[in-house]
Amino acid sequence: MKVTHLYHSGCLVELEEHLLLFDYYQGQLNLNHNKPLYVFVSHRHYDHYNPNIFKIHHPQITYILSNTLRHKYDAYYVDIHQTYQIDDLSISTLLSTDEGCAFLVHVENQTIYHAGDLHWWHWEGEPEQDNIYQKQTYLQEIYSIKEPVDLACVVVDIRQEKDYLLGLNAFLRHVPTKYILPIHYFGHYETTKLLLQEHLDNPYHAQILPVTHQNQTFEILV
Repeated sequence: MKVTHLYHSGCLVELEEHLLLFDYYQGQLNLNHNKPLYVFVSHRHYDHYNPNIFKIHHPQITYILSNTLRHKYDAYYVDIHQTYQIDDLSISTLLSTDEGCAFLVHVENQTIYHAGDLHWWHWEGEPEQDNIYQKQTYLQEIYSIKEPVDLACVVVDIRQEKDYLLGLNAFLRHVPTKYILPIHYFGHYETTKLLLQEHLDNPYHAQILPVTHQNQTFEILV
């Protein structure tokens, strides 16, 4: 599996027979035109959705969009807590704690998770009931993942300061995972250095991919 961190939460996953593009915002797309391309958008926020995805030149492209986007384009529009069979992809959706959905994709005997904005958004100064909702909803959705995950794209947002690892640690505790691709960087790549210094609650010994720059590619064995 080849995984490219494009920018922020955008990533491109290249498998033996498929290309999966998640939440493209900006970055350089190097696409293999011999493999079908599936473009996922978790919600309509500007940092997860760039309308230029509909100008991508590729001979075989399928769009899988949260139904928070207008039903304007030729695409599959997906709702939360549903499972869809699209070609040979099985796609389940989770409820985001912000807007839209997260994706759990089963393809080529591999499982790939992309959080979108599903995260434990704990903010100092916010009403306590809001922070309680964030915790309860995030854990409810993560607990619903019942199978091991090969690659998980999980939010790590340094703007939360001391609470930025709440979501990642909960995910690591409850979902057996081989590789974690941290997302939601906003270009703050110093986050990676902090991550490597943290004592994570990681009983399944998931490997954290050390993202340090835009358009960075990792070759991983799953």
